[in-house]
Amino acid sequence: MNQKQKRIVQVSYILYYILLLAAAIYCYLTQKKGLTMGAVALFTCFLVPLALKILHLKPIFEIYMINIIFAAIASIAGSMLGAYSVPFFDKVLHFCSGLFLSELSYMVFCWLKRTTVIKDKNERILSIIFVNACNMMIAVFWEFFEYGCLIFLNNDAINHYTTGVHDTMTDMLVAFVGGLIITGCILSYYHSGKKNFWIRLNEHFYDINFNS
Repeated sequence: MNQKQKRIVQVSYILYYILLLAAAIYCYLTQKKGLTMGAVALFTCFLVPLALKILHLKPIFEIYMINIIFAAIASIAGSMLGAYSVPFFDKVLHFCSGLFLSELSYMVFCWLKRTTVIKDKNERILSIIFVNACNMMIAVFWEFFEYGCLIFLNNDAINHYTTGVHDTMTDMLVAFVGGLIITGCILSYYHSGKKNFWIRLNEHFYDINFNS
C-alpha cells in the first residue's frame, strides 16, 4: 500500500472504534442487550488481516477496506444496534460474505499454486471446488459462531426462537449464491481470458505478495 492508502486505512480503523464506542454508550443508556456484543466487535475488524498474517500474506488496500466496512455493518450495526431485525439485512450480509470469502479463497488457492495463471483443466476444476468448499466451510463456522452467541451471550443472532433452522439454512444458501457469482467470474476468465474486477483483484494481491 502507498502512504495515502495507509492513512485511509488508519483513519477507517479510528472511525470504526469511534462508532463502536458510540454504539456501546447508546446500548448502555438504553439498556439494550447489544452491549455484550461490543466485546466481539472489538476484534471482528481484525479477523481477515489476522488470518492473512498467520499465513504470512500481506493484505491489500481493498481487503482492509472491505473488512472494516463489513465488520462495522455486521458487528456494530447488526449485532450491537439490532439491525438484524431489519428485513433481509442479514441475507444481504451473508450474500456479500459469499462474494468476499470466495474471492479470498481464490486468492489463497493461487497463493498455494504460486501462480495466477491456471491452464491445466484438472487444476481449474480443483480451484472451483476449493473456492466453493472454503466459502461454505466459513459459512458453517459463522453459523456455529452465531449459535455460540445464543448459548453463551443470549444473543439470538440466528433467530432460533422465531424461525428455528430456517434462518441458518437461508443464511448459508445466500452465501452459496454469492460464491456461485465468483465461480462464474472465474469460469468466464478461464473460458475467455478476459479479466474482470475479481480476477484483477486477485492478481493485485498476488503481485503484492510475490512479485513486489
